[in-house]
Amino acid sequence: MFLTLIKSTLSFLSKTKVNILITGPTGCGKSSTINAMFGKEVAKVGRTPAPETQEISLYNLNNLVLFDSPGLGDGEIADRIHSASIIKKLNEKDSSGNYLIDIVLVILDGSTRDLGTSYKLINEVIIPNLGTDKNRLLVAINQADVAMKGKGWDYSANKPLPELENFLEKKVISTKSRIKEATGIDIVNPIYYSAGDGKNKPYNLAKLLGHIMSVVSPSKRLAVAISTTNLKSF
Repeated sequence: MFLTLIKSTLSFLSKTKVNILITGPTGCGKSSTINAMFGKEVAKVGRTPAPETQEISLYNLNNLVLFDSPGLGDGEIADRIHSASIIKKLNEKDSSGNYLIDIVLVILDGSTRDLGTSYKLINEVIIPNLGTDKNRLLVAINQADVAMKGKGWDYSANKPLPELENFLEKKVISTKSRIKEATGIDIVNPIYYSAGDGKNKPYNLAKLLGHIMSVVSPSKRLAVAISTTNLKSF
C-alpha cells in the first residue's frame, strides 16, 4: 500500500509542470537568466543592438517550463506586437481550464535608472491580464553587479560591497512602491541577482529560485524543488 502511494506520488510529480513566463525590456538578461538556470547556454544571448528573442520560446528544465518572451523597448510597433503575444500567453488555459502560466517573472535591468518600459509592461500589460490571482507576478532585478557602473562589486568574492548592497535594497523598495502606487498591487519584495556573463559566476541565483518557489501553489512547490535539486547553488 505504502509503495503504491510512493509510486503514485512520484508519477504525479514527474508529470507536474510549473510554467514560468519570463518578460522584461530588451537587454535586461532574460536569456542569460535561463542559461544560468540550466548551467549552460540554451537560449541565445544578444551581443548586438538587435534583440535575439523575436517570439516566445520554450525551454524545459525538468519540471520547469520556461517561456522566454521578446523584450519591450524596440519601438512602438514592435512593442504592440510583443505585448499582444504576452497577453495571449497570459490568457491561455490548460486542459483543465486553469491558466497555463503559473508565474510571470518580470526582469528589470539593474544597471539603468530608466525603468519606464519595465513599469509600463508591468502596469499596462501584465497586471491587467493576470485575472484575480495577482500573486502570480514576481519581479527580479538582474545585473546587480553593474548596478552602480561596476562600483561596489567585490569580484573576488562575487558579491556586492555594503555600499552597493544598500543601493540595491533601496531599488527593491522603490520598485515595489512604484508598482503599488500605480496599480494598488502589493507585490512580493523583488530579488536582486546577477545571471553572470561567462566571466563572472551568477549571484543570488539560488535565492531567485527560492523566490519562485515561495509563490508557486503548494501542489506544485515540490515539483520546483525537484527541478532545481541538481542545480549548483550560487
